[in-house]
Amino acid sequence: MLRWHDEEGTATPVEMMYLLVFCIVAVVFLGFLGRLHAAGVQVTNAAQAAARAASQAPDPTAATRAAQQSVAASPLRSRCQGGARTTLSWAPSAAGTWQGGSVTVRVTCVVRNQTLTGVWSPGVRTVAMTDVQPVDRYQR
Repeated sequence: MLRWHDEEGTATPVEMMYLLVFCIVAVVFLGFLGRLHAAGVQVTNAAQAAARAASQAPDPTAATRAAQQSVAASPLRSRCQGGARTTLSWAPSAAGTWQGGSVTVRVTCVVRNQTLTGVWSPGVRTVAMTDVQPVDRYQR
């Protein structure tokens, strides 16, 4: 019997379609992980900048205001759903004063999954970072 086509070792179009779908899903997933990491880096940078600004303030009230202004000036406004939330707490020095203590700033950002994947996807992710900075004991 004479064979016209030798199909041994060739992939059918259905198998190639499965491979294509798998590759597309893998690329979207890698993009999601990369954008989630980038969001984490931005939140970390904002928390560090806010804690530095708060530690240079003359009192806790001004520190809270400085931390919120620092986060508002960061690029998180466009990334976070509803804006980034900033909380500040401080520990007094051994003498019980602001100078010589430390400030802790926590920045929380709620990011929609759709902005992370680049395609429609439901849900949100919360990215939160905390930074602690000492308050200069000899600041005026």
